[in-house]
Amino acid sequence: MQKKAPRMANPQKLERFVSTALQGAGVPLGDADLTASILIDADLRGIDSHGVINLYGSYIKKLLSGKIKSKPEIKMALGSPTTASLDGDNGLGFVVSHRAMNECIGMAKKYGTGWATVCNSNHSGAGAFYVLMAARQDMIGIHWSTGGSTVAGPGGKGRLIGNNVFAMAAPGKTQGPFVLDMAPTMAIANKLHMRQWEGKSMPEGWAIDSEGRPITDPNLYFAEEGAILPLGSTASHGVHKGFGLLLVTDILTGLLSGDGGSMLRRKGEESQAFCALRIDAFPTGGEFKDLMDVMIEKIHAAPTVEGVGRMRYPGERGNLTYKERSATGIPLRQKVVEELWKMSAELNLSMDDIWQK
Repeated sequence: MQKKAPRMANPQKLERFVSTALQGAGVPLGDADLTASILIDADLRGIDSHGVINLYGSYIKKLLSGKIKSKPEIKMALGSPTTASLDGDNGLGFVVSHRAMNECIGMAKKYGTGWATVCNSNHSGAGAFYVLMAARQDMIGIHWSTGGSTVAGPGGKGRLIGNNVFAMAAPGKTQGPFVLDMAPTMAIANKLHMRQWEGKSMPEGWAIDSEGRPITDPNLYFAEEGAILPLGSTASHGVHKGFGLLLVTDILTGLLSGDGGSMLRRKGEESQAFCALRIDAFPTGGEFKDLMDVMIEKIHAAPTVEGVGRMRYPGERGNLTYKERSATGIPLRQKVVEELWKMSAELNLSMDDIWQK
């Protein structure tokens, strides 16, 4: 059977549609517009696992059921001129995360650096959006976030720790920006869903079943509550390094915010942490962008094996995909379209106008 090509959605129209859906679930206009822009930004960058794929199941359904507050009262406490803690009041993670990074940027403008922890939050989408907020202000942006507790510990069986992500962005002069947005794990649940939809197996080393045995069938992962493996997968390939990075995120987000992290979750579903560093606050900061360009040029000039094109720096593919999809549209998988149809019926919306002409 021939696989259906993804339908192409117009980015601006899709963004308006997403905002309208969120408003239909009780989210105020400003918060709905912000959340929609972050979700569409992920799809434009090719981070399909963090875009509109999550709109209905992860946000709209939870808003409608009351599991996520549509109108949270976000509270912030300052610890020092450069540190803050925010309580998201169980609202959309996008809204409190955006405010947290804005607070970090404001502190960094005054004092050179700003740090913020967030508790009582929810899933906040792709970290690239928040760290790029800082990079556009000639700062280095850093972000950590706890995720669903779907990951096994080294040599363990069953789910122990969150799929805890890390992101960093830095500006260049003519090259860049550099954007690293990753989970230190072998996969994430949405990527397993995509393989499931396409009838594809997983590479061995991505996941284990509930007894700790390697599996390659994504259906088994979901049916048996399997676990994803930390980056490295096995002891001989350095699984302890991936596990250590997952713990770093829990320490900076969960422990520092008082939540406890993905293994404890005392203050809500998710916790986050943010940092902005003003480059010119360093005495050597004036050379930074020039040196970033030189570093990227070295990467581009590095020899590669036959069949591999030019080496790329982290974020380069996303930057190119953003330009391409802005012009040609965002591809939506059939399963995602079906979910959006269900949501549209529930909210009495029409999807007729979102498609690229």
